[in-house]
Amino acid sequence: MPMSMLEELGQRLRTAREKKGFTQQKLADLSHVSVKHIAGIEKGVKNPSFEILRALASVLELSLDTLIDPKMEQDEKGAAEMKMIYLSCPPEVRDTLLKSTRSLADHLKELAQNMEKQ
Repeated sequence: MPMSMLEELGQRLRTAREKKGFTQQKLADLSHVSVKHIAGIEKGVKNPSFEILRALASVLELSLDTLIDPKMEQDEKGAAEMKMIYLSCPPEVRDTLLKSTRSLADHLKELAQNMEKQ
């Protein structure tokens, strides 16, 4: 039997919590969400509100997108890495980095389109 969307969300929440090394109690204490509610979400029997998801995601240092859609995690890692590269450059060369990155992105998109046509 396929997993329901709530069960999948619960599994992602549990995985993220365990990855941080948090117990349900610690997550509850930090997020101000009851342990019972967190357990219900993780079991896939509670449908959390936006406010609850936002509190949990904040404590787990995840975006709501990542918590809701696991495919977003890889994109977020890439975006975070790009941000770190940008911030590691001296402020006076950041504009050059952005212009170069845009140019490279345009070139790569064009290459990908040409490859699709073949």
